[in-house]
Amino acid sequence: MLASFAQGQIGMGQWRMHIPASKAIDVAAGNGLVMAALGSGVVEYDIAASENRVLNNLNGLSDILVSCIIFEPQSQSFFIGYENGNIDQITSSSNVINIPAIKLAQISGSKRINKMVAVNGRVYVATGFAVVVLNPAQNEVLDTWYPTNGISSLNDVAFLHDSVYVLTNDKLYRGLASSAFLADPAQWHTDPRMPVPPAGAAYKELAVKGDDMYFSYIEEAYGGDSIMKLTPGGYEAFISETQVNFNMEVHRFEITDGLFYVYYSDRLIAFDDNIFVGLDVQFYGNSSSNIKRVIPYNGMYWVADDGKGLVRYIDRYNYSFIQQEGPPKNSFFSMSGAKDKIVVTGGTLDRVIFKYNTAGAYTFQDETWTLYDQTTQANWPELLWDVAVSSVNPDNIEQIALGSYSGNALNIIDNGQISHTYNDANSQLAATTLGNNAVCISGLQYDKDGNLWVANCYTVNPLKVLLTDGTWREFVTGSTTNGKFTTKVVIDGNNNKWFGAYENGLIGYNDNDTPENVSDDTYRILRNGEGDGNLPSNNVTAIAVDRDNEIWIGTEAGFAVLYNSDGIFTSSSYEASRILITFEGVVENLLGSTPITDIEIDGGNRKWLGTESTGIFLLSADGQDVLAHYTKENSPLISNNIMDMQFNQVSGELFIITDQGLVSFRTDASEEDLNYETTTVYPNPVKPDYFGPITIQGIRYDSDVKITDVAGNLVYQTTSNGGTATWNGKRLTGEDVASGVYLIWTATNVDKARKVGKVVVIR
Repeated sequence: MLASFAQGQIGMGQWRMHIPASKAIDVAAGNGLVMAALGSGVVEYDIAASENRVLNNLNGLSDILVSCIIFEPQSQSFFIGYENGNIDQITSSSNVINIPAIKLAQISGSKRINKMVAVNGRVYVATGFAVVVLNPAQNEVLDTWYPTNGISSLNDVAFLHDSVYVLTNDKLYRGLASSAFLADPAQWHTDPRMPVPPAGAAYKELAVKGDDMYFSYIEEAYGGDSIMKLTPGGYEAFISETQVNFNMEVHRFEITDGLFYVYYSDRLIAFDDNIFVGLDVQFYGNSSSNIKRVIPYNGMYWVADDGKGLVRYIDRYNYSFIQQEGPPKNSFFSMSGAKDKIVVTGGTLDRVIFKYNTAGAYTFQDETWTLYDQTTQANWPELLWDVAVSSVNPDNIEQIALGSYSGNALNIIDNGQISHTYNDANSQLAATTLGNNAVCISGLQYDKDGNLWVANCYTVNPLKVLLTDGTWREFVTGSTTNGKFTTKVVIDGNNNKWFGAYENGLIGYNDNDTPENVSDDTYRILRNGEGDGNLPSNNVTAIAVDRDNEIWIGTEAGFAVLYNSDGIFTSSSYEASRILITFEGVVENLLGSTPITDIEIDGGNRKWLGTESTGIFLLSADGQDVLAHYTKENSPLISNNIMDMQFNQVSGELFIITDQGLVSFRTDASEEDLNYETTTVYPNPVKPDYFGPITIQGIRYDSDVKITDVAGNLVYQTTSNGGTATWNGKRLTGEDVASGVYLIWTATNVDKARKVGKVVVIR
């Protein structure tokens, strides 16, 4: 019986973004909708229907990194501003209209949308160089104002009486609101009431109430922030540490419904004219908040929370979280996986430097994200941060190893909870030679027997193993690895271990399948230069093992292949090879000196190479042909800067971490299923409005696949990519098949044909 296609998964050749559900940075409401900016997308909540959806760059929005959002009442539309200056307008009919004028402007400096203000049917956009005036009714730019002649970034815009005010970090500019010539810097004058602030201080936001104007004054020193009021002769403190009796750490200020909304690092306090508290949002039950903005709408408050996402709030004990699918946090560094489980680490590993990142790690399986951090793990140890690497036990995917750069650097998760914690006091893990009392783990990999291999950076012997009986061993790999930063650990088909050492090439280690006995072990080192290993560079950045047991080696200056991966341990001469191509009569290295950040092998033995700035290259199984090149310019890939990749081995979906977030792509290859236990055909039935490929998944590697009608007549035939084959719904002669039931048969070169399923086609 065929398995059904999991709900929520994407079809062959489709992309999707994985936007963190918990990171809301701004919120707006109107027309029965609430929209919260999630950093790399927007969640839209329909109040009447109690339904939400996430909008992103792949399903309607024109860009990725959102900086702010507002609702403009006359046009009944939302405006979304982006870090790169782009703007989207979402109309009352849910159409997304792109207004790219600022993004496309030929100017130097930042184009970031810092703030948008809706006044009398216009939207005033404060950017990194000017104020841009939009007409929402026509979706167009009406004017551009240059108070600072494009020199300074503009933080806010406000109107009072006959004047328009624009705020920078150090000045307040004033122009005549009725003037048609505000594009001329000469039409703007600095307001003498606000002098240039001292070093370490800045002006941030403006707000108007009645005939008075207020602004926020921010100091780098803790507790020195204030809300000031402009007076005829200057300004005076309106809300400061003296009035409220606590340290002022303000990150946002506005006036809403006649109250002074003052946002602190995790809290909103709204004051009235007498500095009495009219609203205080800091907790949801007993859970603390991390509030970025609050707006009243439809009889309640809507909160953009940087840790909880969009929150519907009445009071501390009457609230709800607007849940949507997505990763738990907005921090992505590296990935590992086995079968259909993906592990994403949220921490970072930046060689020597501690980041003190507490994001933890998250798994993705059956379309569900699960968070592993101090809030979900009862046994989460102290001194654990920067979780940067992981490994899933392929024989027991409920066992996950997490490695970090911290005190308690190695943690084993069994069935959802931390079961073991290892450090330099209870294992052979060693603290770094840097003298920081921390253990640095750069690589983890379970072998076929369930032993966990560890790359322990900055130590005398960086290669170590945790055996299944709970004992440890460490291995000598030579003076060139002593005290060096190391890479991930990879294990090949002959159980040899491979890892890189910073500026010292690639190390191969053969333990003769006896990790408990180091006396019969051998290691080899490949470096840059002919006769020394022939690597493109001594800085190895990626390692992968293909189905032929060849080692694909990425470096900061291109890639190479070690074809005789086992023979090097018995030979005195061993070299990696560059793949050569002829281009316009010139022989050159494939991809040249392109910096490689990751290499992954799909179920069809093809190679996927992630790069530092040029996207992803898909190579044929032998590496001789570039089959595809995915960039943000020619595909939904959100950035050309690839940090890490990982396959869902069952579905063939490739997960991609970029410097702009996490995205995935359903490829046409997957790992084989020797026993046909996961064989799936989708879509099934094939309806008249479907024009994509029909996918047969979960079959054996390199299978011949034949499609017949129920009478046994051959309709189509192909060969699988690993465990996946596709059919375009046509006959061999090219015409569409008629409605009916079609049988699917597969066979390898050593087996008889067997029927693995059927598909119903409706025309």
